[in-house]
Amino acid sequence: MSPAPPEAPGPAPPTADRLRHPRVRAALLERYREARRRLGDPVQAWADIQGDPELRRRYRRTRGSGGLVRVREDEAVELVAAAYVHTLGAYGPDRIACLSPPGAPGARFHALLGAPVLESPESTPGDDWADAAYLLLWGGDVPVTRAPDALGLARARYRGQKAVAVSPAPADGTRLADEVLHPHPGTDGALALAMGHVILREFLVDREIPFFTEHARRATDLPFLVTLEERGDGTYAPVTFLRAADLGRRGENAACRAVVLDEDTGRAAVPEPGPIRPVLSLYGREVSAGVEVLLPHFGADGRPGAVRRGVPATRLGGAGGTLVTTVFDLLLARYGVDRPGLPGHWPESYADADTPGTPAWQEAHTSVPAAVCIRIAHEFARTAERSKGRCAILVGADIGRHLHGDTLRRAVLALLRLTGCPDPDPDDRDIPGAPDDDARRMDPAVYWYLHTGRRRSERSTADVLASPLGRGRLAGLTGADCLALAARTGWTAVYPAFDRNPLDLGDTFGDPVARVVADLRAGDLGVACEDPDAPENWPRVLTLGGGDALDEHGLRCLVGTASPAQAPEGVRPRDVTWREPAPEGRLDLLVSLDGTDSAAARLADVVLPTATADGEPGPARTEFETFAALAERIGALAARHLGVRKDLVATPLRHGSPDDTAPPGAVLDWRHGDCTPVPGRSLPHLTVVERNYPALGTDFAALGTPAPDDTRPRTGRRYFFLDHDWAHELGESLPVYRPPSDVRALLGPSGQPHMTVRRLTPHEQWSVHCAYPDALFLPALASGGRYLWLSPEDAGAIGVAEGDRVEAVSGDGVIVARAVVSDRMPAGTMYTRREPEATPAETPGILKPTRLLGHHGGLFTGGPGDEVTVVRRHGGEVD
Repeated sequence: MSPAPPEAPGPAPPTADRLRHPRVRAALLERYREARRRLGDPVQAWADIQGDPELRRRYRRTRGSGGLVRVREDEAVELVAAAYVHTLGAYGPDRIACLSPPGAPGARFHALLGAPVLESPESTPGDDWADAAYLLLWGGDVPVTRAPDALGLARARYRGQKAVAVSPAPADGTRLADEVLHPHPGTDGALALAMGHVILREFLVDREIPFFTEHARRATDLPFLVTLEERGDGTYAPVTFLRAADLGRRGENAACRAVVLDEDTGRAAVPEPGPIRPVLSLYGREVSAGVEVLLPHFGADGRPGAVRRGVPATRLGGAGGTLVTTVFDLLLARYGVDRPGLPGHWPESYADADTPGTPAWQEAHTSVPAAVCIRIAHEFARTAERSKGRCAILVGADIGRHLHGDTLRRAVLALLRLTGCPDPDPDDRDIPGAPDDDARRMDPAVYWYLHTGRRRSERSTADVLASPLGRGRLAGLTGADCLALAARTGWTAVYPAFDRNPLDLGDTFGDPVARVVADLRAGDLGVACEDPDAPENWPRVLTLGGGDALDEHGLRCLVGTASPAQAPEGVRPRDVTWREPAPEGRLDLLVSLDGTDSAAARLADVVLPTATADGEPGPARTEFETFAALAERIGALAARHLGVRKDLVATPLRHGSPDDTAPPGAVLDWRHGDCTPVPGRSLPHLTVVERNYPALGTDFAALGTPAPDDTRPRTGRRYFFLDHDWAHELGESLPVYRPPSDVRALLGPSGQPHMTVRRLTPHEQWSVHCAYPDALFLPALASGGRYLWLSPEDAGAIGVAEGDRVEAVSGDGVIVARAVVSDRMPAGTMYTRREPEATPAETPGILKPTRLLGHHGGLFTGGPGDEVTVVRRHGGEVD
């Protein structure tokens, strides 16, 4: 066997990189021990360290450069507990955060503290898919990223389940499927849209399936009426749901209650439990006529356009009344499903490749044959019809890696909602940041964007993503401006919430909520994300439940290992304070629970290793035992330093309830005088919660907590139409396909021949989730180093031959590798191993505004990255 190449990792001692004992940064530990002896109290010792700027800067600068020393378990726990208690008293619980899966011990522990839990929304919760008769494995890699579920998938296959994998990469999970579809990376949305076209055509228009139509009426927004507004060219555009207030109804919730057309009376009515049978479509009714609506469309190159499609519409209240149609009629227009007599441009058949929405059209984008798309759509819908909804889609996290991952996910989940199948999207109580009594939860991507250098490296405003039908609502707004607006209006959860300790706000004499509202109106209290660089608004303690979560932006601003990036003039925020120089090392303490010598563990100030998944013997505690010890020690320290406190918690509004803004989705900003700040309407919910910190250990050790008396109104509906100004501005109020962005426009010309390809970085058997550093000799033998696979067409276009060195530049960084020219690679796609050590590239960050809509439609959106990559010959060293 030939030796591994020099650039491949060599063998390591079997136990060199397994962490069995707690470790603390030496520069921090030395001063803590000295202050502990001098002051005699752990919390005072930690406060003494944080009060010395030079010492604080010194130990932060050593992060990532070694210097971790082994300590006793009780001493490491005491140090972390002291940091928690000091931060709670000095800054508040929303300055502490934890990256943890939902339901894990870390999430429970921090929820009891009142600290935000960063929950990733991309993975599919629940196990309904294991009982499905037909399963689509869409994105992700079950055997690698969700190893315990692989056994359930195998058992389901033995019970007769058919599994179809949709994956652009050669993932291990595709081996468990009966059939595999390989769309080009980032084009899955086109495939899902075409499958929806087939289902709508054959199962809801040409032949109505009672189970599907009844589910659409009962559990979706498809029967709701949408107002149409006339444009200057004679076409119309959908605007907003028709509300009860628009009909002259009065009442507390009239401004947020959508309206349907009653089948029996022919009149507009508000859905109530009772005999109302909503009209699904206005087509064929005597009072309706066809009008043309203009809908946004995005081509293969991402350039926006528009298509004209006809919908049946009627005027309520006579000739001068409001023109309305149903969401179902708009959805058919969006998917290109025509009906006789309606105007507009429609596809001639499934084979029409020039009209958006058809199977042939998606083949041009994805390379999946049109016949295969049609067959899979038939099988999925027929199985759902015969089994009464026993089909499922296991949505993987890979979908969320794209900038437009939100549109991709919506198109995929629409297949379930059209066929009456269980929806994997959680309800409001499971959405990060949604109100769950006193729980603070936040989307981790929004957290990284706010508290790292991403927002400072923006090179364009949010309106670059607008559709041609937009009205300029995002003109001049950066992602930071959009985030601040979403936070102060209550659309999404952003922590810290205010520029003051929420424990101090909750302990205010009298009515704390009224006092906070009054201070906000007077300008005496600020929203924290409007000045995120101010020291009082920094995150102070961050606990990572495992894995490498910090990129180069996190290293600079959160950890403090380098100088922050500077944004060019012209894209500074409008409503967010810009401070120079940018602060470095905001975190007072970074804690890692990783059991291996990962990048996160090397950057951490304290490492509390948890027991390894393979069950090898060692002194490391389980995650529950670690947090139980922390809870006990925090409770003991809190008895002296905190006691029982009142916490003013800000949580976002809920969708499908009276919390919706009036009118829902309209951009009404109290900061600029558009409305009055009212909690639960134009402000987040403000709730005062009692925190018994001395009893934290007892509360955490309890088996469960009493279920809250949940009486809040819910519709339980799944939404196809996003009734929000920003969704309209981006052309995404209805499901739509937006291809991956071309980074050439973002990175600028390179001055040498290059091409753009879609990049694949799949998991490997010895990579990322299932590998430990002590087994590096095995991936060295398996791979032999870093290579990049290209098709002969792409390699010839830039003059690259087998073995030449090439550069791959994307938002994730720069990779320099040897080229492998293979006929097995399709043109326009490249393949390389996932490389965590890729050289970071200074690429612009864009926060897509629809990521901040939060509760509107129960929508989760995609990630900040994209998978379109520039490949060129290597021209020298990478700066």
